[in-house]
Amino acid sequence: KNESEDSCSAAPRKRTPLPSVADPPAAMCRPFPPSAPSPLSSRARLPRPNSLAKIDESQTASPKELQQGLDAVGSGTDSPDVRRSSGLQSLTNDSSSWAPGQHASALPTGVFTPQTLVYILVWYVTGALTNSTSKQSLQQFEKGRAPWMSLTLMQHVCATAAGTFALRVAGLRRYKELPASAQTWGFYRMVLVYSLGFCMTNGAFGAVNASFVDTVKAGEPLATMLLTVLFLSDAPPVTLPIFLSLLPIVGGVSISAMAEASFSWVGFSLALGSNICNAARSICAKMLKTELGRNMDNASLFLHVNYYGVLLLLPAVLFFEGPILVSLFRAGGKPARLFCLNGLLYYINNQMNFLVLEKVDAVTHGLINCGRRVANIGFAIVWFGIPVTMYNGLGIGLALLGAFLYMKAKQMSVPSRATPSARTAASKAQ
Repeated sequence: KNESEDSCSAAPRKRTPLPSVADPPAAMCRPFPPSAPSPLSSRARLPRPNSLAKIDESQTASPKELQQGLDAVGSGTDSPDVRRSSGLQSLTNDSSSWAPGQHASALPTGVFTPQTLVYILVWYVTGALTNSTSKQSLQQFEKGRAPWMSLTLMQHVCATAAGTFALRVAGLRRYKELPASAQTWGFYRMVLVYSLGFCMTNGAFGAVNASFVDTVKAGEPLATMLLTVLFLSDAPPVTLPIFLSLLPIVGGVSISAMAEASFSWVGFSLALGSNICNAARSICAKMLKTELGRNMDNASLFLHVNYYGVLLLLPAVLFFEGPILVSLFRAGGKPARLFCLNGLLYYINNQMNFLVLEKVDAVTHGLINCGRRVANIGFAIVWFGIPVTMYNGLGIGLALLGAFLYMKAKQMSVPSRATPSARTAASKAQ
């Protein structure tokens, strides 16, 4: 040992002897400078993420922070906010259509590619046609005897058949089995409120004008906020802008209800009930304690939910409405064609919803959905020739304005996250 230390500290010789165990080269004796990583460490060659640049080792990370860190590492990004949306996350936000989820787009806010614009256009068109054909299908029957539960069952059957063909036959996307750990009471409860919500929506279409149903359904944020506060202990606080945005929704729905020519308490109650069910669907999805969110995507989850929805609705339909679908398809004609067309449009509309969700973030998706509501109301007024009074227009306008302000208020309540370059510039300035 003493000989090796002497050889390292001694002046360089003219003739360098061959290295040996007793006389290691001087380069091996020099310590690495603090700024240079050791080549013997594989971790030293990995870039250090910006989000981990400053760590207080005295603090303990919460389970949510640990999960966000794992998601960021798994996705290869620096921030847990930039990752693909999972099927479960698609059930936890604005639920007016299927259920927009949490997804951050790589594009700047407000920038849409031509492909995204096409998806939005098809989503708008199929959404308006789905609602209109629902109303038309139920108009083929006597008022008060419209089989709205059978129509919902037909939508679920078409979605299950089309989804199975798209995933398992055509192979448009990878089919994913429902994990055994996900088949819990929480999942079946979510399927229950999902199917019940669409049943009530179709029931409202059979009782009142389609434009009035969409106006009432614009008040869904109110139900979502109330159920979130009541049942989610970790829910974010309701800010003043969010609370104020709900006032024009309440006022608009009230004015529209008083001025609606086709108003009936049955239709109004069913539309309100659909809002509660859609909001409850989001709450049930957030309360699921399974691996469903990481193991399932939108398309596969939509297929499974509709499949179990068929199993749930079939006994209820047979009990309350009888085998009306069998009689309908035996007779053929316009009602059978409308039922099939409505089920197909229901499936395509939700698929476009998923494609838009994969291109934009959740708040932008909610704002686009407000525009979809406007398109649905406008199309229904023109298609069915619904007379619109001044009070009707005022109520519709206030309700839609409140829905738009609600999404903007949610956008304001989300803390802004700086980009890596912005964080670097800020650190240099300090």
